This record gives sequence, structure tokens and C-alpha cells, in this order.
Amino acid sequence: MRNWKKILVLLTIILSVAFAADAMKIGFIYSEQIMQEYQEAVDAMKKLEAEAVELQNVYKEMQADYQKLIEDYEKRKLVSSDAWKNNKQKEIVAKEQQLQNYQLEHFGQDGSIYQKEEEYLGPVLDKINETLKTIGEEDGYAFVFDASKGSIVYADETHNLTEKVLEELKKSK
Repeated sequence: MRNWKKILVLLTIILSVAFAADAMKIGFIYSEQIMQEYQEAVDAMKKLEAEAVELQNVYKEMQADYQKLIEDYEKRKLVSSDAWKNNKQKEIVAKEQQLQNYQLEHFGQDGSIYQKEEEYLGPVLDKINETLKTIGEEDGYAFVFDASKGSIVYADETHNLTEKVLEELKKSK
């Protein structure tokens, strides 16, 4: 008897979803393709990549200088005075700190390269999202998914169940 109830409930849910899906218009996009073919996005990415390459080249030069300091220290430490060794060690530590600071400043979580990404790509992404919203509303799509990432990029708010779920959760306390 219990199994029949479970089967009946499951069947009801499946049929409800099938009818609801038939009534809803759902679309999808490939965001990677948009980013590769939309000229403003391509230009923004090229600009960002050029800045990233420039910053990486500076970092590589700094690393090379750091390595030279270490090599110089290793070659001369046996025949050099303690004062020279102490001075070189301080210089090496300072250079290492410089490297770390540069890396954090430019490539860290809030680094300049991420700020540039927001500066260059932010307006492009806003324009893409606004276009998606317009198409979604004008063409009557309930949802538009990004097939590249498996996420929703537009949803008709009438299908937002968040408040209903929260209400039910509050009732079940």
C-alpha cells in the first residue's frame, strides 16, 4: 500500500513537471562562443591579456634579478666578509619581499589585473546580460541557461520559488 502511494506521488510530480515544462519556454546560450565572437568582448580580452603579459614580464625580470643575487651570494660567500654576507642576505630578503608584494599587488585576490578585468570586461558583461534580459522578456522565455557553464543567465521572476521555500521552512519549525 505504501509503495502505491509513493508511486502515485512520484507519477503526479513527473506529470506536473512535464506539463509545466511544456508550457514554459526555455532557452540556452554558449557564453564561451559569445565571448569569442562578440567583438567588444574580444577587444576587452585582448587589452586585458596585453596588460597581464606586461605585468608578467616585469615579474620575470624581478625573478631573474633575485636569482642573480642568490647566485652571486652563493659564489662569493666563502671568500667574503661577514659584513658583505649580512648585507647580501638583507638584499636577498628585501628582493624576495619585493617579489611577493608585486605578485600580491598585481595577481593577488584584489590585484590590479582583476581590477582591470572588471574595468574592461564589466561593461561588456553588463551589455550581454542586458541583451539576454531583453531577449528573455520580449520572446517570453522563462529561463535562459548557459550551456557552457550549466548556470541560469536569465530567469523570469515569476518562477522564483525562494520566498515560498523560505515560508515553508519557517512553517516546519
